[in-house]
Amino acid sequence: MEVLLINRPTHVCKTRALLALILLMWVPMEVMAGTENATHLSTRPSSLNIGALFTLNSVIGRAAKPAIYAAIDDVNSDPSILPGTKLNVILHDTNCSGFLGTVEAFQLIENDVVAAIGPQSSGIAHVISHVVNELHVPLLSFAATDPSLAALQYPYFVRTTQSDHFQMYAVADVVEYFRWREVIAIFVDDDCGRNGISILGDALAKKRSKISTRLPSLLEPPTTQSMSCWWE
Repeated sequence: MEVLLINRPTHVCKTRALLALILLMWVPMEVMAGTENATHLSTRPSSLNIGALFTLNSVIGRAAKPAIYAAIDDVNSDPSILPGTKLNVILHDTNCSGFLGTVEAFQLIENDVVAAIGPQSSGIAHVISHVVNELHVPLLSFAATDPSLAALQYPYFVRTTQSDHFQMYAVADVVEYFRWREVIAIFVDDDCGRNGISILGDALAKKRSKISTRLPSLLEPPTTQSMSCWWE
């Protein structure tokens, strides 16, 4: 019997930075293209507000903040991208809390944002997605990987990374390669972790293997907040 530690993967800062650059350049152009007279400079707004929701004092938050500002500077310094329009970014700290994340989302929308980037946690994304659905504001996340964040339920949630569905099937392939028949899965005990383990169980069943024991992780980050918010 083998033991697998199924935890949130540590994200590579460079990858996140590149994704942030792509997102911030793509969102405003898509919004502008969707208006009736977007091709005419006279109808372009002089500025566009983009929101960002992160736990700023976290691994992803500390990497995303300078990347977002760098992306904004790149777009604003190149007049060929959005001529006559300046991008503004409004950052709000969710502090790894679903309640605070919802409050911050409402405050962002009061600033007339055309879209919001984040959050980094699937749990907070579930809560905020209900808000943006009602207010019709796109929410783009490159860190929320819970497979249950589906477009059918959350039409204004856009995931720009692979969901845990693909990760769990990759883990199942590793189990099959080593010809293991039973594994012990250690996971973060939240909605995202439980959903991921459920998918892993299905993937292993197709390989004629199984999870013999499921153990919620007792490890915690330096604060009392959920590990998934810090590392997801």
